[in-house]
Amino acid sequence: MRGIVYLGEGAEVTDDLEVRDPGPTEVRVGIVAAGVCHSDLSVINGTIPWKAPSVLGHEGAGVVEAVGSEVHSVEVGDHVVIATLAACGLCRACATGRPTWCVKTLGNVSTPFTYRGEPASNFAATSVFAESTIVKEVQAVKIDKDVPLTSACLIGCGVLTGVGSVL
Repeated sequence: MRGIVYLGEGAEVTDDLEVRDPGPTEVRVGIVAAGVCHSDLSVINGTIPWKAPSVLGHEGAGVVEAVGSEVHSVEVGDHVVIATLAACGLCRACATGRPTWCVKTLGNVSTPFTYRGEPASNFAATSVFAESTIVKEVQAVKIDKDVPLTSACLIGCGVLTGVGSVL
């Protein structure tokens, strides 16, 4: 699979990337459109320290390719925006309406990819600079199929950040 892999000093476009199957509460999304955020660039230039190898990108939209056995909100073929927030929905922060403070997901990096046979981490729980990615069910937000995915991809970070700074 094709993707952009951060290697610790810069990044490269590669065809040597693989993504695992989704777990019970996960969704595999085929990425159709992705935005480039300054946070992605900050990892590449070293401003934000990050584990390598990793697949960057956290503004994305696409089509559901596969769902885990416990996923009920989306199905194969649905169009989705990928939300950067990967809240668990169960901890105290989530239960009190503060999913951005979710203690079960903050700083927890998973490895849904392999790069040249070695585990590769995700970034911002999304990793949309790949042909497909794995996200939690709560992150795959179903949208109407007539919404252009090239516009919808910006909602996951850019639009949320702008709205959040105003509110």
